[in-house]
Amino acid sequence: MNFLRRKSLGVVCFFAAAFLAWSLAVSDFVFAETLYVKKSGTKLQAEGSAKSAVVKLLDQGTAVDVKEKSARFYKVSAAGAEGFVFKFRLTSKKPAKKDAGGGLLDVLGKSQKIAAREASSSSSIRGLSPMSEEHARKKGVSSESIRAVKQMEAFKVSPDEIENFLAQRKLGEYGE
Repeated sequence: MNFLRRKSLGVVCFFAAAFLAWSLAVSDFVFAETLYVKKSGTKLQAEGSAKSAVVKLLDQGTAVDVKEKSARFYKVSAAGAEGFVFKFRLTSKKPAKKDAGGGLLDVLGKSQKIAAREASSSSSIRGLSPMSEEHARKKGVSSESIRAVKQMEAFKVSPDEIENFLAQRKLGEYGE
């Protein structure tokens, strides 16, 4: 009887060890996740910190294979390199269009659309189309106000200015 118990225990241990070995071997495959870069110029960084060295700049739509996830940065491999990307710069759905490479204000200056859920106020990002300008004039909005809106639309902020702003105020990937 003891012989049978030992033999059964040995079989159970064998299968448990085999399952553990199989789990470790396929864990990269099972947990691998492919995400996509939301915007061109996204930094692939040497460490999981916004202040670490930039390994490579990634283009919009670049597929990245996620190796590890942390609260703010994902360790990934992409475009022949490995590094870390701020998690909010990635999406599970491949972006359909190439971006302009600029910031939000570049997007507003072009004909691209932004969903209302992506802004705090949908009316604040629409700009002034010719039709809305004509409507504003009919409603008695002053030329000075219309000119002010057009000046706002023409305002440009460089990617470096945005980066410095985020770093100084500890926002986005610079947050703590």
